[in-house]
Amino acid sequence: MRPKVSIIVPMYGVEQYVEKCIDSLLNQTLEEIEIILVDDGSPDRSGEIADEYVKKDSRIKVVHQKNAGLGPARNSGVRVATGEYIGFVDSDDWAKHEMFGRLYQSAVKNNSDIVVSGHCDVTNGIITKTKRHPLAGKTLNSSDRIMEIRKNLYGHKLNDDVVEAFPMSVWIAIYRRELFFEHKLEFQEILSEDIIFNLSAYKYAKVITFTGDTDYCYRKDEQASITQTFSEKKLLRYQDFLTVLANMARKEDDEDCVIRAKRTAIDYCRLYVGIVRNSNSSFKKKKEYIKIFAHTKEIKKCWEGYPTKSLPLQQRIFHKMIEKECYGTALFMDYLRQCIKKGFGK
Repeated sequence: MRPKVSIIVPMYGVEQYVEKCIDSLLNQTLEEIEIILVDDGSPDRSGEIADEYVKKDSRIKVVHQKNAGLGPARNSGVRVATGEYIGFVDSDDWAKHEMFGRLYQSAVKNNSDIVVSGHCDVTNGIITKTKRHPLAGKTLNSSDRIMEIRKNLYGHKLNDDVVEAFPMSVWIAIYRRELFFEHKLEFQEILSEDIIFNLSAYKYAKVITFTGDTDYCYRKDEQASITQTFSEKKLLRYQDFLTVLANMARKEDDEDCVIRAKRTAIDYCRLYVGIVRNSNSSFKKKKEYIKIFAHTKEIKKCWEGYPTKSLPLQQRIFHKMIEKECYGTALFMDYLRQCIKKGFGK
């Protein structure tokens, strides 16, 4: 019998978490599933653990491959998937028992190509935040309505002071298998690959349903404070992602998409500063890294022309510091922002 849902789990260095993940899938109320564990050249026992599970349950498949990254690992799983729908679970997370049954039931009821839910943040075994999808309860069945929602994947609209980004993770959704093969959908090995993937998936979907369920458990365990080595390769990853996003936006023939992509470039500048600040580099070196980022022609082009007066006040000041080359101030502002977020438990 054909599985109703194929669940793809890429694995790399997760031996301490992966059993909880796999067990949560084996215990789904929807029994007609296949679980595809992709060992992406993991240096620990993740691949061995996967092989042990194959002996326990015939619904499990294992793919072993050289390390290629998250996107290619997902693609390897898709190639061997046989289910009506395909879902994805990160190997350090887990799913509540009803998750895939609820998603599949909604897909059948609405004849949906994609069904999207919400999720829970879990820290040290405790649910710290439940995040329902902002479109919970809606089914979109026209290209115009889907396009209006799809724009959110490019970024915030003008004058939008909402802090949270639009949900874009593939692990809160299932996708009709035919979408992948009819439209040659694949994940890229790129920063924020879920955004790039969903921009294409939403484009080809005829019906998308959003549910109010929050069955996916996203692990946010508190880690011991450690210094991080900053790699200049991160600059190239940011540059590649922002360039791809900008190019996709320009092809939409809709200026709103272009403006939203520029806003994302500004948002990612702040994310980049945060990564630099958390590194163990010297203060002087941190300022140098930010200067290189801010002066990279390809990146500047991605946010060039954005009406910065429309940004929320704090972000407007932050970006002005970047433009005026006040990188030390930008680092301090990012530090204050993180302190405030922790203080409010966000």
